[in-house]
Amino acid sequence: MTIQQTARHDADRLSELSAEFAGWRVGRGGSGQWWAVRGNDLVRTPDVEELRVRLREIASSARPAADA
Repeated sequence: MTIQQTARHDADRLSELSAEFAGWRVGRGGSGQWWAVRGNDLVRTPDVEELRVRLREIASSARPAADA
């Protein structure tokens, strides 16, 4: 994969994550770490899919119970 293809792929992933997780700032650092930050919450991981899973876990734990 060329550098341009890699950059486009990363940009597509960033757009997807930003759309899926409104309120979070999402990026990829020079060290290759994917990150997301919202307020005082910070999530970092080397794998973009792991980042997605962890953000979903945070989102589901923040939702109030429907039967409460």
